[in-house]
Amino acid sequence: MKNNNKFWIVFSLVIVFAVGIAGGILFEKNFMKKKQERRVKKRSPVRFPSLKIMAQELNLTSEQQEEIREIFKNNEERFKKLRSHMDERISSIRTQLKSEIKNVLTEEQNAKFEAMIQKYISQRKKEAEKRKRHPKNRTKDKGDKK
Repeated sequence: MKNNNKFWIVFSLVIVFAVGIAGGILFEKNFMKKKQERRVKKRSPVRFPSLKIMAQELNLTSEQQEEIREIFKNNEERFKKLRSHMDERISSIRTQLKSEIKNVLTEEQNAKFEAMIQKYISQRKKEAEKRKRHPKNRTKDKGDKK
């Protein structure tokens, strides 16, 4: 009788363990991967085709490729001007925001607020430096610059 009870206890533990593994696998397949796929879908915008892709799919001549490379270059200049303008506008809005907030705060709170802002700026700079040192493996295919 004693051995029979040990067998059923061990057998039950093995079954519970196996069911736990199977449940974990099913949970991961059905819920976790779908969640990851949703994240990927949100983060993967449709991109304009690169010169390399256009050359392959449209059978571009070398002259056409050179003209399109120049178009990409000119377009990049337009984007730089737009980003610069946006940066100026954002900076202006942030300055206005800080000013409006400071009008509500006391002198002591203003000092703490400034310290908060400086801490935030230094953290952002550190993150930017880290990204520069360890860029993600992205291919540069804008105009196929080499």
